[in-house]
Amino acid sequence: MEHEAFGSVVSDFGITAANTPDNPAFWSLDDLAAVVAKGFGLFGAVDPAGRVLGCAFAGASRRRPSVWELRHLAVHPAAGGAGLGEALVAEAGRRARAAGAELLRIGIVAENRRLAAWYRKLGFVATDVWQQYPGLPFHVDHLELALSSLPPASES
Repeated sequence: MEHEAFGSVVSDFGITAANTPDNPAFWSLDDLAAVVAKGFGLFGAVDPAGRVLGCAFAGASRRRPSVWELRHLAVHPAAGGAGLGEALVAEAGRRARAAGAELLRIGIVAENRRLAAWYRKLGFVATDVWQQYPGLPFHVDHLELALSSLPPASES
């Protein structure tokens, strides 16, 4: 799933296995397990036949007590536009809020303006923009969603 979803955009931003080996497009099962071992829960969306159409990881920030991090949200390219991404963000928000978090944070490829606009549509706001990290061939924008803006669990 991660290979398919992330693999569909890596060439757009100069991402290769050589320059960004930890990108989910190049993950092994051990890499997936390492994210879970860091305390990030994996959850997803499946079709009636049991095929995974989307997934994401979410868990508490190690640096900020009232913040949860959303990582590696992925929707299979063939399932794009069906609302699965929004459902995964909502699920991450529900989990975070239930754990007492106030904010949901994600880092994205800053050059991916389409993705940034999608997150803004969901209520995320940019907090740190155009960050350059050693070894990455792209910049990173950090976005946050105030969990108080989400509807109560019974309404979502």
